[in-house]
Amino acid sequence: MREVRALVRAAWLTASSYRVGMVLSLLSLAAVVLPLYFISNALQPTMQGAIGPEARQYFAFVAVGAAVFSLLSTCATALPGALDGAIARGTFEAMLGTPARLRAICAGLMGYGVLWSLLRAAILLLAAVALGARVVWTGVPLGIVVVALTMLSYAGAGLALSALVLVFRTTGPTTTAFLTASMFLGGVYYPTHVIPSWIREIASFLPITYGLRALRQVILRGDSLAAVSSDLEVLSAMTVLSIALGAALFSAALRHARRAGTLASY
Repeated sequence: MREVRALVRAAWLTASSYRVGMVLSLLSLAAVVLPLYFISNALQPTMQGAIGPEARQYFAFVAVGAAVFSLLSTCATALPGALDGAIARGTFEAMLGTPARLRAICAGLMGYGVLWSLLRAAILLLAAVALGARVVWTGVPLGIVVVALTMLSYAGAGLALSALVLVFRTTGPTTTAFLTASMFLGGVYYPTHVIPSWIREIASFLPITYGLRALRQVILRGDSLAAVSSDLEVLSAMTVLSIALGAALFSAALRHARRAGTLASY
């Protein structure tokens, strides 16, 4: 944990030296939540029937979707981005030469980005509540568990993307394709059952599909654990598979990079 805290603190010190950027990052949330508020209120009569199994308010539906998607995007991209920068600066190879464990280094590299994204997501949701989004607060503890599982599944995807950085020094179009599919097919702005059947099957392979559906049911409808148990079972299996596969790919890529001598690029 000491190594993780040190790397997170180093990232915080770097980011906090650009205070204007941090302030603008938080203020930009208004440019997200206000358009969602007005557009969703206008579409409420049209969307009420479609979102019924997951929520009663379309504004709350899209606010949760937008907040969770931004968080998952960071989970998938924080480590590849930090790793690319560390390799370019020549610091990643130096980190591997320290007594710190590899998992602590990876957690520290992505830690600040995830924590900052958590703060932004929490502010966005609180702003939505202040504007009238109705939340069933008794479902929040279970909702936190659902979000944590979904974050871990996307962190596993981040490990796989990091493997591409180690081998090819870029993720190519993979990151964009994965996140675009998650946004448009995972139920961020509309429920997955309205997606045309010929492409709907892709949604069943995305962890966000099950995470968002379960999260909305417990915090926007107040459904019980039993009501979302099937989604949680699939999400848990996807999370274990994602982390195991991502870790295996990352380890293989790291061994390749060590043999090729490409862990530092000045």
